[in-house]
Amino acid sequence: MSAAPAAMTVLHVDDEEEFTALTAELLERQSDRIGVVSATTADEALDLLERETIDCVVSDYEMSGTDGLELLAAVRERHEGLPFILFTGRGSEEIASEAISAGVTDYLRKGGGSDQFALLANRIENAVEQARSRLSYRAVFENTDVGLTVRDVETGTVVDVNQQYCDLLGYDREQLGELGLEDITADVPGYDAERGVELLERALAEPEFTFEWPDRRSDGSTHWVEVDATLVEIEGRERSLVTIHDVHERHEREAVLATLHQVATEIQECETIEAACERTVAAAESILEFEMCSLMVAEGGWLVPKAVSTGAPTDGARRMRQDQGLAGKTYQTGESTLVEDVLDDDVSEPAKTSYRSGISVPIGESGVFQAVATEPNAFSQADVELAELLVSHTARVLDRLRFEGELRRQNERLEEFASVVSHDLRNPLTVALGKLELVREESDSEHLAHLGDALERMSSITEDTLQLARHGGSVDDTHRIDLATFADRCWTVVQTDEATLTVADATIRADRNRLRHIFENLFRNAVEHATPDDGSAVSITVGVLPGGFYVADDGVGIPESERDRVFDPGHTTTEEGTGFGLAIVEEFAAAHGWTVQVTEGDDGGARFEFTGVEVLDRDP
Repeated sequence: MSAAPAAMTVLHVDDEEEFTALTAELLERQSDRIGVVSATTADEALDLLERETIDCVVSDYEMSGTDGLELLAAVRERHEGLPFILFTGRGSEEIASEAISAGVTDYLRKGGGSDQFALLANRIENAVEQARSRLSYRAVFENTDVGLTVRDVETGTVVDVNQQYCDLLGYDREQLGELGLEDITADVPGYDAERGVELLERALAEPEFTFEWPDRRSDGSTHWVEVDATLVEIEGRERSLVTIHDVHERHEREAVLATLHQVATEIQECETIEAACERTVAAAESILEFEMCSLMVAEGGWLVPKAVSTGAPTDGARRMRQDQGLAGKTYQTGESTLVEDVLDDDVSEPAKTSYRSGISVPIGESGVFQAVATEPNAFSQADVELAELLVSHTARVLDRLRFEGELRRQNERLEEFASVVSHDLRNPLTVALGKLELVREESDSEHLAHLGDALERMSSITEDTLQLARHGGSVDDTHRIDLATFADRCWTVVQTDEATLTVADATIRADRNRLRHIFENLFRNAVEHATPDDGSAVSITVGVLPGGFYVADDGVGIPESERDRVFDPGHTTTEEGTGFGLAIVEEFAAAHGWTVQVTEGDDGGARFEFTGVEVLDRDP
């Protein structure tokens, strides 16, 4: 059920008291929505307007003391939008024209009996409803928190603007109402008045369509807004109502985020810790507009400044212990801090007494970024979040550079170790083996055979150690390798006795040198350790897996309890073995990014499965 129409109170003004009483009775009889209060003078009417809630004034034209148009002027001064109907016994075109020019809502002559009062009641109801509609429209139009403009549908000219939009662009109503779309469009590539008209027309045609637009403020600055438009009827005329949402802050943040994304690539390309720190601080200064900021890196128990912004004093940052001040707390806890006023903070130990506020952001486990200002409350939580985003890229780069530095130092130590093994062990071993041959020509002692075996074992350990030292680490370059051809070639350099090899047809990508060592060590391991219990020759198979390959034999296999230890350096089950063969297999597999594990083969022997391999093609 719909709600009953709202009641309305009418003030009837006429200096004939009997007529006011009659008018009140007839109007209330014509409409149960109308209630009438009466006045016989203008002063009495104006007094009632101040004391009562009046929805419409009905007044005679000719009254003693004040005529109806003078009363209209007085009412308009106090109540601009209040409906005012002139109901008079005197009628002429001159009076009607004068009344309309004065802003009367309606004009109606007395007479005609009850039918004329029915017409008057209808005119009152219409006038009040229209006034209420206008009041409701104005209330929404002026009190909303978004900008609004009303445009003529045909010409596109501005009919009305609300104060919110005026404040947003810095104009008064008259100025903004006179400006065209080309006048308030900022000078941004790709945006002009013609495109604006096209987008507005699309918004009117598609209710869900909105678009962003660069408005030009009165001071010449650019302010981004989001626009939508709809067709509405205002005071009986079709208009386009354009709604303008302020999205400048969001747009600016998105622009900053996009720029930070670009800077992240530049930071990631830095080859030194100092370069990464300097690029980070430069981005914070230019993009985040942090005039004074610095970046400290953890070194030897200290937080050491590596980069300081150009806007900061040369002594604006200092070395601090890793548990000292706000920087130390940030590094220890890994949590960001916003300091609104240093004077109220017990932890901060600013490098300069002029610093009053700031932010402190951890750079992973590598250091701390800080920005400061000489006035309190200079930073917001949004500043903290943007700084965290920026230094998150720096943290990854510093971790990488530290890892690469440690790896480089490790490789240098390995190379030094390999050099020592090569020169200080291999050469004496070679001399010892040569001397042994000379001694054998002079003596056939059984001890010489044991000595020769020991020296050969030492030589094998030396060679395996050199392989690990010189060929460990990651693979930088790979090639297409035909598995069958390559495995056959590796098979020919291993003393295989009566063993046999079967290889599947497939092509993989791998480093030739490391893959050669993997196959040779596995083939040698199978021939030497996997002889079947019946004494027959071992059979070895190189097969293909989804995403990998395997090397299997049909020998005695590896007990399940031993499988977790077979790749440990030095682990061997025979006196002749060096214990490095399978360690080399695992190391060189890992260098490719592969995973290797040992399981039981289909024929009961050992099966080494390699996964994570790039298999280019295979025999179906």
